[in-house]
Amino acid sequence: MKLPEDQVRELARLFPGVQQADEGGVTFFLIPQLSLPAGCVPERVDAVLCPTPRDGYPSRLFLAEQVRSRSWGTARILERNWYMVSWRVREGLRLAQMVLAHLDAFK
Repeated sequence: MKLPEDQVRELARLFPGVQQADEGGVTFFLIPQLSLPAGCVPERVDAVLCPTPRDGYPSRLFLAEQVRSRSWGTARILERNWYMVSWRVREGLRLAQMVLAHLDAFK
């Protein structure tokens, strides 16, 4: 899926080191060492943003580690295991806004 270049650049500015990858016709964004909200353990974790609908959600954010007790699920993406929480963000957000909205699950 082709995503707007201005949004991809914005995502890269906010999250240094972000990498775009495709798997099974889906575009993902690997965000290394994403800073989590205050009080989270760990404070930083690798994350993957799926900006397109998946599993009945308009977008998903997957983390390399569980952060705290919630409704956790798992997925295998880009040859790694990832954790996800049951958290819905509204549709129509820019890529960077999606990441920030997903982080609200940990506040």
